[in-house]
Amino acid sequence: MAPWLDLPYEITNVTAEEEKFIRKCLLGYTKQFVKCGKAGYVMPGAFRNHAEAIYNLQVRPDDIWVITFPRSGTTWMQELVWLVENNLDFKKAKSTPLYQRFPMLETTTQIPEIAFDLIKVNFMNLGNFQGLSKAARVPSWQSIDEAPSPRLIKTHLPLSLLPPNLLNTAKVVYVARDPRDVSVSYYYLHKMVGKTLLRANFTHFWEALRRDLMPYSPIVAHTNEAWCKRHHPNMHFMFYEDMIKDLPKEIRGVSDFLNKNYNDKEIKKLAEHLSFENLRKNKNVNNTTNTNGEGIQFVRKGEAGGWQAHFDEKQQLQAEEYLIDRLQGLDLRYPSFPLNEITRL
Repeated sequence: MAPWLDLPYEITNVTAEEEKFIRKCLLGYTKQFVKCGKAGYVMPGAFRNHAEAIYNLQVRPDDIWVITFPRSGTTWMQELVWLVENNLDFKKAKSTPLYQRFPMLETTTQIPEIAFDLIKVNFMNLGNFQGLSKAARVPSWQSIDEAPSPRLIKTHLPLSLLPPNLLNTAKVVYVARDPRDVSVSYYYLHKMVGKTLLRANFTHFWEALRRDLMPYSPIVAHTNEAWCKRHHPNMHFMFYEDMIKDLPKEIRGVSDFLNKNYNDKEIKKLAEHLSFENLRKNKNVNNTTNTNGEGIQFVRKGEAGGWQAHFDEKQQLQAEEYLIDRLQGLDLRYPSFPLNEITRL
């Protein structure tokens, strides 16, 4: 048993003004939100009670972790990795919910406090969403700690909040996505979950993200932590936009990283399974809540650049300024926001 480690970072409350911005977008939380570490990663207040246990989770050599900022192709990559690692067992993949095959480490810390009391009456339909009913009873990190090997683990936490020996012990796949598209997808996720209760509009979500106040923000710092480790032999860093551009190529890259060898026919079949049209039809992947006829799906459009249909001229300028500012001094570049675009203003 490894010695218990104290957290190497501080957890502090967000300011009252910051709390107002967050609560415009999120429903059901009663504890004050917090910021973690030097980057100030925003998390629900419940994270305080689980941070040390997550940091001290025993990583195993046969683990495979998928790490993303929320709404960055996480579900897409989970299904890809699970099938690559499980010899393309499409039958099992179509019969077992993805959240059971590939559980999320910190789910318990993300459940709105009010839902712990109302989950049995299906508050916001959370009881049937992403395995939250189980995570409300048993800490999600504990379930993962007790799970048999080999484990496939999903998390949205940045590397600095995860076990310090993670990269030196297990394989990690990180997927990054343009923050502008993330902000749109983040909005529709909460609109789906919140149904008619959500009063925030997209402008509120964009404002919170550009102020680095959405859960797991700041997004650029989150991505840069993984980007700086992209040459580590146990890190496979990817961009969502590259998956959109050439999915078979990216499947081959993941397969090679996981030491799996599939022929062109098998890669093509997997790519077809992973098409967004098929993922939306797959109830064990697209774990969508009842949206009262609004048609919002957990697995949405699967596109790059969709943000342009949601940003007005002012928001487009804000987004450019945000990315230029946050990327300053870094060699991280998003495929959809290259160096020449950054230097033109």
